Amino acid sequence: MSAAPIRTASRAEIAHNKPWILNEDIEAVSASLGTGWLAPGARVAGLEDDMARLLGGGTACAVSSGTAALMLALKGAGIVRGDRVAVPTYVCTAVLNAVVACNATPVPVDIDRNSFNLDPKALEALGDKPKAAVVVHTYGAEAPIDALHKHADIVIEDCCQSLGAISGGMAIGRSGQAAIFSFYATKIVTGGHGGLVFAASGRIPDFARDYITFDGRDDWKPRFNFQMTDFQAALVQKQLRRLDAIKRRRRALAAKYRAALLNGYSVQSGLDRDGMLPYRFVIVTPDQTVRDRLRKHFDANAIRTIVPLERKELLHRELGLAADRFANAEQVVDTTLSIPLYPALSDDEASRIVEALQKAPAP
Repeated sequence: MSAAPIRTASRAEIAHNKPWILNEDIEAVSASLGTGWLAPGARVAGLEDDMARLLGGGTACAVSSGTAALMLALKGAGIVRGDRVAVPTYVCTAVLNAVVACNATPVPVDIDRNSFNLDPKALEALGDKPKAAVVVHTYGAEAPIDALHKHADIVIEDCCQSLGAISGGMAIGRSGQAAIFSFYATKIVTGGHGGLVFAASGRIPDFARDYITFDGRDDWKPRFNFQMTDFQAALVQKQLRRLDAIKRRRRALAAKYRAALLNGYSVQSGLDRDGMLPYRFVIVTPDQTVRDRLRKHFDANAIRTIVPLERKELLHRELGLAADRFANAEQVVDTTLSIPLYPALSDDEASRIVEALQKAPAP
């Protein structure tokens, strides 16, 4: 099948990521700035309440980033110097940074090659049970929390890519000791930066709140300013109120892409289940040569793609560990390609992506 560029009236490049910023978002930020209150205040508190309601009740603490949220969740769960913390090797280095910031020992673990999530069998194969595991719902696909709980005393759910997903009638983020969220520029809802610690019981978010509230305290102990601003919270809060529309758009785009995908290509498993919310649409190819050819096809049609995680970014490689223990992750990085999937895509742009999928080179 021909991989020639598609002829369209407009050849403007389609970005791989783009935030969905509406006039109502700008008005919400402007209104927040207009109050003259920039530090954490009523809007941060309102965002925390909104997130707790969305997640089915509990306690939330808004912070400056998802990385800060993970570090605080680990510390709040009792992780101290020398504790072993299992992490999926297929994840961004922010997870590694948060573990190291706790003076804990990161233990990379291989993933399931279909879902890209931490593999319970690989976690079990460690032998010595780690004190904690950071479990990422990768690109929005639900990780097997119950199975992973058997092999780690503490489970922290990384929901940075799964905000709004539902499983068994319950919001994802309630199955571990705590959950963390990110509001970075490319996330499902954004404040530019920002994050949040959540738990069904208040202990870990309460720890986080104490840790970031460093000024004017009667008792001194090491704390740090990981606070969110009120105008960031205003942007996140406004976007959160149209989360249903975000869900519908992301799911509709993913369904169109799946329908257009040629035989021989596949996609990450788990994202087509009821209740899941696709954060990325990741195509799986037979090998690296096919993946690179597919990427050139999209480039020729002015559609930006990314390799979602490069080989050098795998955590076991960052730590200099032998690659043969992480065969699934090594395969996934060489065979995957992420195409644009976000609500700010216009219908015309989405049609161009669907057409490019239909005219992709045969694998």
